[in-house]
Order: sequence, then structure tokens, then C-alpha cells
Amino acid sequence: MQRIFVLTYSTEDDLPQHKHLIDSQGYYERKAIVARKPFVGRVTLEDYAEFARNDTSIVWSRFPATVDVLSLHGLADTVVPPYDAFIYARALGNRTPGTHTLRYVEGADHNFTGCFDEVVDTVLEWWRMVERKELKTGVWHTGIRGKL
Repeated sequence: MQRIFVLTYSTEDDLPQHKHLIDSQGYYERKAIVARKPFVGRVTLEDYAEFARNDTSIVWSRFPATVDVLSLHGLADTVVPPYDAFIYARALGNRTPGTHTLRYVEGADHNFTGCFDEVVDTVLEWWRMVERKELKTGVWHTGIRGKL
């Protein structure tokens, strides 16, 4: 079994920068926008440990092989790295007869703010392809706009 996420306390994780707060007060506050409203949650060391215990291997081993999947991910997402969508594409792209289509949305944040028309158009186009049995696994709409 493979795990998609393995929590390690490396310099890429946010634990080192918050460890002093967890050590001194038992938590640190994580700020986010949820449903377009500010949200503040308290994150403890146990929260990190619980996240690390999540078994994501089912995506590799038990996800139904007959299900077609569309993943949309914003390239400006600061909550979940866009690379995570690629990991799911690897896990779900080898199933058959099911497909996995990955669509990165340029300029989109975690909530696809300001990109709703593009998201709706993508989902509707993907669904039409499902109905016509025209889906193929891969990265979709790879044309580049703007500058790199």
C-alpha cells in the first residue's frame, strides 16, 4: 500500500514555524477563509499526529476502477499545493475502465474565487464527454495563457 501524504516534520511543513507556540500555549491559530468568511482554528500537536495517521492508501488500492474522476485545482491555491493534484492523478490515472482527468485552473485560488464560469464550463464539458464516452486519462486544457 502507498500513502499519498506522509506527514514528516521537515522544513516544508509548517510545524517548525509554529512549534514554539504549541510548546508554550498548546496550540497555534490557523487562519483561513471558509465559505467566504474568516475562520480561525486551533491546531495542536495531536492534530498533526492525527493527520499523519490518515490512511490515504485507499486512493491507490481501493478506489473503484469503474469511476471517472475530474480533478480541478487552482494554480494560485495557497491552501493545498497544486502538486497534490498530480499525486492524485498518478493514483487514479492507472485504473481501467475508469478515467482521471486533471485540470489546472490558472489564477484560481483554493475556492476558485472569480473563476466560477470557467469551473462550471469545465464540469459541463467533462460531463458531456462522460455521456459520449469520450474521456481519456490525462491533463486537460494544457494550453498556456499569459506568461510563464
